[in-house]
Amino acid sequence: MNESYYHSKKRRGRDPYPNCQCHHCKKERKKIHEGNENNTSNTNTFHPIFNPSITVNMSPEHTPPPIGVDTVQYLTLAEEGKKVYTNEDALKQYGSSDILDPDNVSTLHLFVNGVLQPPSIYSVEEGILHLESSDLPPKDAPITLLFVTVKG
Repeated sequence: MNESYYHSKKRRGRDPYPNCQCHHCKKERKKIHEGNENNTSNTNTFHPIFNPSITVNMSPEHTPPPIGVDTVQYLTLAEEGKKVYTNEDALKQYGSSDILDPDNVSTLHLFVNGVLQPPSIYSVEEGILHLESSDLPPKDAPITLLFVTVKG
């Protein structure tokens, strides 16, 4: 038997000749068996106990109101060299809202051309979006100002 062939089959995790009783096959099986007996990594001594318990104390007469989230978005298209956008620039035909007062929402995010912008490059006040970066969006790039309000 070709020894390199035997070893290539063994590397794939199976004995190519399970009934073979030649000297080489017996020797290989003995090495594997002895290695397993002395190898502690092959013994499974870890028996985790998983017993989760969750207790919720709620009075049956009181059910808390559900928490809700409202989202609205201001949509417009970038114009060459323009840094200030107002409610008049909104694309109302696509369901755009006005620019809300940031003090009345939980959070807001600006996306230009689908990419989230860091808050350091823009500011928002009711009805006005200021782009404060010297790197302005290209003409007709979509600008989305997302407003999220958590209720409850």
